[in-house]
Amino acid sequence: MFDHILVPLDGSALAEQVLPYARQIADVCGARIELIGAVDGEDLPQDIIAETEQERRDYLERVADTLPAELERTWLCRRGRPAEVIVDHAGHDAGTLIAMATHGYSGMQRWLLGSVAHKVVQAADTPVLLLPTGATSPSGGPVEFERIIIPLDGSPLAEHVLDHAAMLCRCLDMELILVRAYNPSFPGSSVRMKEVAAIVHDAAEVYLQDMQRRLQAQGLSDVSYKVLRGVPAEQITDFALETPNSLTAMCTHGRHGVGRWLLGSVTDAVIHSAEEPVLVIRAPAEA
Repeated sequence: MFDHILVPLDGSALAEQVLPYARQIADVCGARIELIGAVDGEDLPQDIIAETEQERRDYLERVADTLPAELERTWLCRRGRPAEVIVDHAGHDAGTLIAMATHGYSGMQRWLLGSVAHKVVQAADTPVLLLPTGATSPSGGPVEFERIIIPLDGSPLAEHVLDHAAMLCRCLDMELILVRAYNPSFPGSSVRMKEVAAIVHDAAEVYLQDMQRRLQAQGLSDVSYKVLRGVPAEQITDFALETPNSLTAMCTHGRHGVGRWLLGSVTDAVIHSAEEPVLVIRAPAEA
């Protein structure tokens, strides 16, 4: 499981919202938390860079001191472009989980498309936990992970997430919910569309039942499934929103295996629209 939780911080309260989640996972996994900051001082005078670095170090040390004493916690500040600094440092430890908020310093500017979080998700070989700003439990506090939602599309690539999900379920004592979404829009007459939709729905249910039995055979007792009808990314996002205290875990490869699930694809669409935490896991290149 994870033995190193890497938390990128930029000095904002928004970025710090991920800390309760990092603490929860670190506590149950026995992992150390490492706070990381980056100073991109390209084209800036050296004295300004040095002053900014010292301010960032002081900030990271203050935040580290707020974490529970029983947790192993460290901090690090490096020069360079934030996404590159984060991905490079995370790659030094195979047991790393990157945990970061999807909003950064400005508060209105998402750490997503064309920015730090999106670049990290694209490039990191280690799992990335993304926390949308504003994600809360029904009580209004931090989400207490009770359920993990696993969207599957029938491919071995998407199924790569299952081993990670099973380990998390054991550590956090979570319910595991398998989902498969299908778009009912098929070419042909409306009568034929209904027939095809019924066939696709039944196939999806059989597939999820098989996955359910497989996970139960591994010792996971609290496993359920749900077939969703509609545009996959929309259905997955809505289902997560309707499922309190949930974490959605997805792979960065999809059914066709053509590179990663990138812009315009299901995982990317879920990341962009999610209002609940999302765990993104890279499938191996050979998958």
